[in-house]
Amino acid sequence: MPATRLPTLRLSLQLDGTDAFGAMEWVFASARRTGLAPEQLRFDSASFEPASQPVLHATLTAADASLLWLFLRRLESGIDMAVLGADVDDPDSEAPSEPAPAPRTVAPQVRSDAGLALTA
Repeated sequence: MPATRLPTLRLSLQLDGTDAFGAMEWVFASARRTGLAPEQLRFDSASFEPASQPVLHATLTAADASLLWLFLRRLESGIDMAVLGADVDDPDSEAPSEPAPAPRTVAPQVRSDAGLALTA
């Protein structure tokens, strides 16, 4: 039986530099309450450039793509952060691929191409 691919969200968030732990805690708690599971996490610190802010890169999965969209809506009303990029890959969607969203927006892209999904 072939492995079933879950809907996936690839997300990059620029966090509030004054409380990076608090911002990450809010994002992770919101993801957990929404029913998402972490697949991959990466944190880029601003250790060499004091004026820059930390960036969290996350790949999250859900049993249903609607949960990913709900999470993105929750991010819009959340803590001080900027969405640098959001890409939703829904294997069940038949929507054509669209151009990547503009930086600092919550306008994710739907992809149905099986070759574009990240795997653990």
